[in-house]
Amino acid sequence: MQKKIFAWAMSMAVAAMITCTGCAQNNNSSGTDSGSSTAQTTTLDDNDTAEAAVGQSLSAIQSGEAGVTTDEDDLCDNYDAFDAEITLEDDSTKVKGNTKAVSVKDNCITISAGGTYRLSGKLTKGQVLVTGSEKVKLYLDGVEITSPSGPALVCTNEKRTILSLAKGSQNTLTDSADNADTEINGCNVSACALFAQDKLTINGSGSLTVTGSSVDGIVCKDDLKLVNGTITVEAAQDGVKGKDCVAMFGADLNVTAGNDGIKSTESNDDTKGFLQLEQGSATVQAGGDCLQAETLVWIADGTYHLTSSGTAVNTETGEANSSKGIHCGGDVEIAGGKLTIDAAEDGVNCTGSLELQAGEVNVTSAEDGIQADGDLTVSGGAVTITTTGTVAASAQDDFQPNNFGGGNPPSGDMPSGNPPELPDGETFGGGNFSGNGNTPPDNADNRQNAAASDASAIPAAAMQTIADSSTDAGASAAAAMTTAAEDATSKGIKCGGNLTMSGGSCTIDSTDHAVHAVGTAVFSGTTLEITSDNKGISSHGDLEISGGDITIHSCTEGVESKAEMTISGGNVRILDASDDGLNTGGSDSGSYAMTITGGYIYVNASGDGVDSNSTWEMSGGTLLVCGPTSGGDGSLDANGNMTYTGGTLLALSSKGMMEYPESGCLIATNCNAAAGEQISIVDKNGTVLVTLQSPKAVSDVIYGIGDSDSADYTIVTGGTYDGTINEDGYGEGGSVSGGTEVTANGGTGSMNGGAPAGGGRGGAPNGAPNGGQGGTPPEMPNSNNSGS
Repeated sequence: MQKKIFAWAMSMAVAAMITCTGCAQNNNSSGTDSGSSTAQTTTLDDNDTAEAAVGQSLSAIQSGEAGVTTDEDDLCDNYDAFDAEITLEDDSTKVKGNTKAVSVKDNCITISAGGTYRLSGKLTKGQVLVTGSEKVKLYLDGVEITSPSGPALVCTNEKRTILSLAKGSQNTLTDSADNADTEINGCNVSACALFAQDKLTINGSGSLTVTGSSVDGIVCKDDLKLVNGTITVEAAQDGVKGKDCVAMFGADLNVTAGNDGIKSTESNDDTKGFLQLEQGSATVQAGGDCLQAETLVWIADGTYHLTSSGTAVNTETGEANSSKGIHCGGDVEIAGGKLTIDAAEDGVNCTGSLELQAGEVNVTSAEDGIQADGDLTVSGGAVTITTTGTVAASAQDDFQPNNFGGGNPPSGDMPSGNPPELPDGETFGGGNFSGNGNTPPDNADNRQNAAASDASAIPAAAMQTIADSSTDAGASAAAAMTTAAEDATSKGIKCGGNLTMSGGSCTIDSTDHAVHAVGTAVFSGTTLEITSDNKGISSHGDLEISGGDITIHSCTEGVESKAEMTISGGNVRILDASDDGLNTGGSDSGSYAMTITGGYIYVNASGDGVDSNSTWEMSGGTLLVCGPTSGGDGSLDANGNMTYTGGTLLALSSKGMMEYPESGCLIATNCNAAAGEQISIVDKNGTVLVTLQSPKAVSDVIYGIGDSDSADYTIVTGGTYDGTINEDGYGEGGSVSGGTEVTANGGTGSMNGGAPAGGGRGGAPNGAPNGGQGGTPPEMPNSNNSGS
């Protein structure tokens, strides 16, 4: 998504240097000096060419030149002369000055000529109407208007209107509950309290309260600019509507609306229909969406409190209306500011792309925290998301039998019984066992079931993103999902395209997936703190981690890709996974290779610690696995070759299915370490190479030694370690005293990890190095049902 940095800063600076002809340069708010000739209040012509020069084409929006700016008329809110001063009073309104421009009839005050007008006083059953073809400025200095029919203030003039709120003044506009859409001077006037057919600007240091008793509060059929002042809007339906745009430059806005809070409605022109929030503050309580736009929501600065209650109902169908914090039919870009969102549905939702560059976003939502149907990018800022909704039925499929890409249910022991009999003359080598009875067959049907597990949570608009993916897995997922209906989900961050997280921080507590992408997912610099009732991070496309800090406190699966996964840097800590820690695979075709070349990875999983439905390869980095204690899973698992050539690898498990790389590893299956004890690898000089405090009992150890001689290493359980360990219980260097030495019963040599001939699991029991017996096989529960 192109950055849409509007040119407001330059325009503000230029405007500040311009002397506002006709604007008072003092604090006199009364403005009663004159009933004289028309004050000169602008140096721009009536075509507003300075604003038009900004450009409103689609290319201008994409290049960052679009949006609206403020000129001297927008910024000038105090005047030293008026064309007329109007004192409102039921049946007795007085006009001083140019009486030809103002007419009074039956408590309807009509201003028909351009100029600057001061209004004060009260109408309990009246209306102010602005007509003509010229620009009009209204200086509201203590105005109270209640209309019995139609809006309290109607601006049908063909040029812009500026409402300036006098310093210290309180102004109110109210329509009646039975107000309806009507036609005035050839204009279709909406049922609301304040209506403008052309551009409308509100500025000044006073206050304005608008009550839309019938339908809406403020309706502008063009650009609506809120420059400053305190503006309070209460509306039966929509609070503030600007058809072409709503732009805030510093106002303090408070909206209470039965339906949508602030919205821009133009849907037939890509250069319009946007919200531009530059500065100021807004507090919105809405039964529907708090902020809604058709093309773009752009937030540069300011403070916004958005609460959508979910109470809005479509008056024609009786069905519930959308109730989101921010809802956009195009793109959302947040480049600053502070947002606090409490939403009955999604916190932020857009059908286009979403980019978070800076600022602070705090979301509590019953459905997705942040959702984009297109690409989603986080390059800066701080995000906190809490989702509270029920996991969609589609996501619950992940927990059903036979729907596991890795072939292993999340938890549960195997049926009791004896291990399967081996062919005559064969023994277990290194404790490596294939053909586990609790493993569903690895076939296309099972893999396809797993791929479809999230299908109904994918917007149809995002299918092209997958179809265009370079991976076969993406194309397969697209084909499976194009006809699936979208279920309501409660994900933290949900991306229908490609996800990129390169900076900033995200703290997510979700009842559904914490972070989910339909396309690829790339993590290169963001700090993530995740707590999830479902998966931590998942993608249907390739997943890459090259930087950043990812901590997943609890989840079902930690990090999952239904295509390929590559970890080359960063820190990944999966502290409590009830299923697999790292997982690839799930659809019926494509590559699910898992490659680790760098970074720090700590996994504590009850299922497989690391599970690849294709090849697994490690050549660098640090991988620490505290694997399962159940019989159906192992610390390492692959359906293809497992290759270790470098890096720090220490994988622990207990009495489970055991697989390990083809070569380069020290294997032990006869440990007897209790939960909380250190497992240390010591070299022949007594130096601790790696130590890890396991949170659970350990019987099986895999340690990567590369081409070194296994005789140069000793495994020690327990004892006292004199070095320093990190928060995961990991340390290097120093020494260990006491403890129990364990003799490895497998090591480098002819270990055949990965997928042996015939499609069985990796690490076939082909004997210990150099033809040795290899020790004791992993202990299994009391019975086995090979057909389970």
